[in-house]
Amino acid sequence: MVAARNDRSRSPRQSDSKIIDGRAIAASLCDDVKTAVKDLHLKYGITPGLAIIEVGYHQYGQLLDCFSTLDGPEKVEEHRMKHANVAEMKAKMAERCGMRVQLIRFSESVTQARLLSLIAGLMADDSIHGIQVELPLPSHLDEALILQGIGPAKDVDGLSFSNLGRLLAKGGYTYGMEPTSRPSVPMAIMELLSRSHVTLAGKHAVVLGRSNTVGAPVAAMLTAHDCTVTVCHSQTAELEEHVRRADILVAGAGRPQLVKGTWIKPGAVVIDVGMNAVADNSKEGHRIVGDVCFEEALKVVSKITPVPGGLGHVSFAVLLRTTLNLARQARSLTKIGIGPTGHELFRCADQLVFPDLGLKVPRILLPRSGTDLTKWCVVACDQYTSQPQYWKSVKELVKEDPSTLHLIFPEVYLGDQKTNQQIIRGIKDKMYEYDRDHILVPQHPGFMLIDRKTPLVESRKGLLVALDLELYSFEKGSQSLIRPTEKTIPDRLPPRIAIREQAALELPHILVLIDDPEKTVIEPLAARANSFEKQYDFPLMKDSGHLKGWHVAAADAVDGVVQALRNLASPERFRSRYGAGPDQGVILFPVGDGNHSLATAKQCWENLKQKGADPKTHPARYPLVELINIHDPGMTFEPIHRLVFDVNVEEALVDLQSKFMECGWGAVKILEGAGLGSPAIKEGSHGIEFRCKGRRGLIVVESPKLVLEVATLTAWLDPYLAARPAASVDYVHGEEVIEEQIADSSSTLAFLLPIMDKNDLVKTVVKEGVLPRKTFSMGAADEKRFYFECQRIVPEFTFYKSDFFRRGSVTASLSGSS
Repeated sequence: MVAARNDRSRSPRQSDSKIIDGRAIAASLCDDVKTAVKDLHLKYGITPGLAIIEVGYHQYGQLLDCFSTLDGPEKVEEHRMKHANVAEMKAKMAERCGMRVQLIRFSESVTQARLLSLIAGLMADDSIHGIQVELPLPSHLDEALILQGIGPAKDVDGLSFSNLGRLLAKGGYTYGMEPTSRPSVPMAIMELLSRSHVTLAGKHAVVLGRSNTVGAPVAAMLTAHDCTVTVCHSQTAELEEHVRRADILVAGAGRPQLVKGTWIKPGAVVIDVGMNAVADNSKEGHRIVGDVCFEEALKVVSKITPVPGGLGHVSFAVLLRTTLNLARQARSLTKIGIGPTGHELFRCADQLVFPDLGLKVPRILLPRSGTDLTKWCVVACDQYTSQPQYWKSVKELVKEDPSTLHLIFPEVYLGDQKTNQQIIRGIKDKMYEYDRDHILVPQHPGFMLIDRKTPLVESRKGLLVALDLELYSFEKGSQSLIRPTEKTIPDRLPPRIAIREQAALELPHILVLIDDPEKTVIEPLAARANSFEKQYDFPLMKDSGHLKGWHVAAADAVDGVVQALRNLASPERFRSRYGAGPDQGVILFPVGDGNHSLATAKQCWENLKQKGADPKTHPARYPLVELINIHDPGMTFEPIHRLVFDVNVEEALVDLQSKFMECGWGAVKILEGAGLGSPAIKEGSHGIEFRCKGRRGLIVVESPKLVLEVATLTAWLDPYLAARPAASVDYVHGEEVIEEQIADSSSTLAFLLPIMDKNDLVKTVVKEGVLPRKTFSMGAADEKRFYFECQRIVPEFTFYKSDFFRRGSVTASLSGSS
């Protein structure tokens, strides 16, 4: 029996698959920290510094007995035990990871003023990034006052009021409101659960203990991960019954073997926080046990941490990682291992914002697990504007299920101001509802690698990023890094602005091009897609293809994208490739589809700045866009045809012919019955096909002065429509819609344009400026970008009005025309 106790006093059988090996996880964490510390020193010349303040002498045995009640350490029972000094253990671990450590010791008679003066000096010392005070302190010292002397920027234990308060806001995962650090033991618990692949969402978690250092923080973290949490404490009645309901049990009661095996639900996961010394007849005179009867629990649990060998070493490793992250934050770098959404089992990039490129690594919201993604994902709102029956069929398919249909305003329904405002209010309320009910789940910051199958192409690769509106301009003659390829019509912005300025979320359908013939940005990511976490893979509605997405957040992947884009943005390359002059600004991101949406975002951002929005922190500055390489084989340019309504067809054709000839563009012929494939279109001439009810033909302009056919047509069409207020124009893809429209009316005139060579797009923009509005389309309507990912464009909100005070959703029917 003695031999068995001696074996148990060290660590239980580590070979059992149910046992979570804390020592192995701690070793892995320390390896990560060691690598990151070395990298930090090589890149930035920074060595993390940790200061440990010890008053008296803290043996490991004393630490184990601090958990004397369910509510926290109210007393300490000291035993004579041969254990290592806690502070020395931490210092040695930190030094092995490459950190600089100061271990500062005082006798128990030290004054409070002396400690506070020391802490103030360490706060001012740039070589120290983390400060820890070993607890407990002697009774003459005010523990709270001393801990609050450590500012949040160096609070390695996460016990400052600022950090604890932020921790209680969604577990410390509220974006932009995260604590600089979190208590090590709760973080270690979450690390154990994460690395053991324990599913948290929807599970019932029971936490034994409500202390500020363990119970309360871990309860907040579990709640933030969608657990239903019960916190038990010294006044909890029928404790055993609460424990029996736990899918996940966190035992931090500080009572040796309090939880019996018969209390535990079969298949539960148990994290034993307790470390208690109990006397026995062994040579050491004691053994270490947890709060759970380990051998009994092992028979019924699915996973359990041993004591020792479970949580302790992991909490020390987490402390070192926190020190590293405080050093990184002092240099405005990202954290390692813990992101704004939770634990990260990958190495994130050092930076998320790259000002020289106008690029940001976004934090995307995705629909939660279990959502019907086919119903969720809807085509861009500016498509099928002449086909209300399409949107009616989408509404019938989606019904009231979660869908981006409820978050957008299909332009086919734009009507009077009152109806528009009702729909906008309904969208706004639905956005709040989806966020409140966790329909949308925030992801770790990262790009999204996208593979889109369309009805015409097997694969079109894209990369979802965020771009800086400060580097975008749609003004005439713009030389900005991000600029439109087509003319922006200011009159089209107000309805879009009305929607966006009331929205909490944005859903991107903007497609931005990169001219990357060497395929250095997106294609290397696609080649290693299997190394990234796949986020979605599903068919699109109405036979529109298929969509796959992978989360790209690892440092090497992000750094590769950034370096490749910097190469594309080189002024030398720009001048050489496009024949640009020295006074012309580099264009890296020409906007393909959705320019008016990006212009809307720009105008809303300018309005926010005028109201005092902080350019450094406000999320509306960086809208989501999808980057696509012009040279992707799946990237096709489709012509956008014109449908002109309520005109005298014959009079319009005569006017067109006359105006073109007045411009001095040579002979203008109208060839009845001919089309765009006619041999009458010679090199250097333009051919534009027209159709109306019972008639079709070809307009041939022999010597146009403009490069593109669409520019030639626009030179006549815009002034013609401006002089005829009763007439209107629509922009359509494909010929089916044209045939439908001209068959119904003799006053409808259609113009069909040829396909533009996509390889000449950027060169044309550089040489001639923006193209006429709706010059080209990146595919037909069912090839357009579908709404899927979301992003906040307002600062993250923490509190909601109660349902009692909230007004009900104001919705307008989308089944009829406006």
